[in-house]
Amino acid sequence: MDAQTVLFIALAVAAVVLVVVLSIVLLSIRRNVNQVTQRLDESLRQFEMTAEELRKTNVAVRGILSDVERGVSNVTHLTEGIRSLRGPVDVVSNVFEHALSPALVNAASVLVGFKAATSHILDRIVRKGVRK
Repeated sequence: MDAQTVLFIALAVAAVVLVVVLSIVLLSIRRNVNQVTQRLDESLRQFEMTAEELRKTNVAVRGILSDVERGVSNVTHLTEGIRSLRGPVDVVSNVFEHALSPALVNAASVLVGFKAATSHILDRIVRKGVRK
């Protein structure tokens, strides 16, 4: 094998390794985003349950209702604000799932095609060298 053939093989292997490493990194990022989303959902559920229990307690204590109602209203407003954070997290998850994942598949397909073309070219070069 001549140096150019070795260079082409090394470039093809490096490209495949790069795609594999990039895929692993992006999958770990996706897993971390999913874990953060789950933890945020659990925290929101606990917060909502606490707010619900606070509302039930306020029904039983009518004497202090006027002051507590303002507090509950603020908690509800805060809960809605936190719920609105779910939208951006879902958008980021969907963008990753629907945009980056297909892009990785396309990149891998291009690299596989490049590898096949390189192999074909190298085979043609090696066969011409054998015929001489």
